[in-house]
Amino acid sequence: MYSRLNLAEAIFLHRKFAKLKLCTPESGKTFAPDAENMTIEELLHAAESAQFARPERFDQACLETICAFANASGGVMILPLPALSIENSAGAKEATVHAWLQQIRQSFQPVVHPEWELQQAGGQDYAVLRIAEAIVKPAAIAGRCYQRLGNSNYLLSSAEIARLHFQSLGKSWDALPRGEAALADLDMAAVQAFLQSANAKRARPALARTGLADILEKHGLLINNKVTHAALLLFAADPQHFFPYARIKAGRFKSETLIIDDQEITGSLFAQVEAAFAFIKKHLTVKLVITGQPQREEVWNYPLEAVREALLNAICHRDYAVPAEIQIRIYDEQLIIWNPGSLPPDLQIDDLRRRHRSVLRNKLIGATFYEAGLIEKWGSGTNRIIAECKKIGLPEPEWREQQGLMLILKQDVFTEDFLIEQGLNERQLKAVAHVKKRRRITNQEYQQLVEVKKRTASEDLRQLEEKKILERIGSTGKGTYYRMRGR
Repeated sequence: MYSRLNLAEAIFLHRKFAKLKLCTPESGKTFAPDAENMTIEELLHAAESAQFARPERFDQACLETICAFANASGGVMILPLPALSIENSAGAKEATVHAWLQQIRQSFQPVVHPEWELQQAGGQDYAVLRIAEAIVKPAAIAGRCYQRLGNSNYLLSSAEIARLHFQSLGKSWDALPRGEAALADLDMAAVQAFLQSANAKRARPALARTGLADILEKHGLLINNKVTHAALLLFAADPQHFFPYARIKAGRFKSETLIIDDQEITGSLFAQVEAAFAFIKKHLTVKLVITGQPQREEVWNYPLEAVREALLNAICHRDYAVPAEIQIRIYDEQLIIWNPGSLPPDLQIDDLRRRHRSVLRNKLIGATFYEAGLIEKWGSGTNRIIAECKKIGLPEPEWREQQGLMLILKQDVFTEDFLIEQGLNERQLKAVAHVKKRRRITNQEYQQLVEVKKRTASEDLRQLEEKKILERIGSTGKGTYYRMRGR
């Protein structure tokens, strides 16, 4: 049984398609897509994309593209038919397409069944193939698996193949049972500590009255009396016996080659969070700020809530199938947290800077951390990191995909000592403090803040621009304002 198709859905960048009649190889039934129309001529001039390809011939590269479509979100392919000089050209055309389809079916495991139809443009005959997203992934051709990225195909690694298969089954790597592990490998005291935390944070008193094995099974951590990867990472007495790379490598750097402190952090994932947080905190600085309250407020050079959230994100979302550790690098002016594994396919870097749905790579680890009150489920962690940094006037955090996912927290280089060294007067110091907190200031706001005339305000702001502390947004008029340079 084939699902109802829509070619327009496969070409997201164009949103138009011709009124084509698609045929399944077996049934010959037709289907006209209910979308805005794009003619075959328009398709021939469309740019290739993640869902559209226009190969010159049916060959091995063409088969790899079909594989890549099936392992992504599906796609459309337009293939030119070879010139035919026989009388029964219509039958020969269909015979050519059926021969291609037969080769496609024989080449793939599991079998891929493209939908097809014939079209003509400029005197040339074309086969339009629609490749549906594979239900069970990955589809493989000659033992190799490809996936579509942009307008190119890329070969999947063994770890990516495993992850893709788990995702297609609605599972995650951490839900797999570990054959040689047993319940005795778990630290039941750690399980009890988790239950107490879950009761305190999420009000789960019923869990405390249940047997530990039943609790683990209820959370998916024990399957048919077999211990899962997640259970070992969370509660094993020695998780690194099973997963040597499930650790954190932390270092304090004065330069790329000069390390003044380092630590290998092992143990359960819960223990790693606390040990890594303690290591980072040891190398941060704190100052006491007068706020008008009876007690002074502690202000760290990085907000502790953002640091903890970043650690939790790294541990919950890292790819544990990749043989690499989480790395923490603390420099004089920035803090870097790197974790193995790229973003899920349906998330982009820009999504991390706005509200987005939660996409957990390790569902059981994430669910257990949630029960313990350490994370939330709503994809808000990155937004909290940004908010905490903004709260104390730090630059916005930066995420990069670099053989994994890297988070960079940057120091505020515009410290009070630095600003005084730059020769700022009291008015300017006050204005910079205002901009750090409010993110911007106008000329009029400057006048009101430090009680000066417009000419003085303009001169002060000009000097702050020259010293590359503030930058002006806009040229003239009411829309012009100033913000911290590079923010």
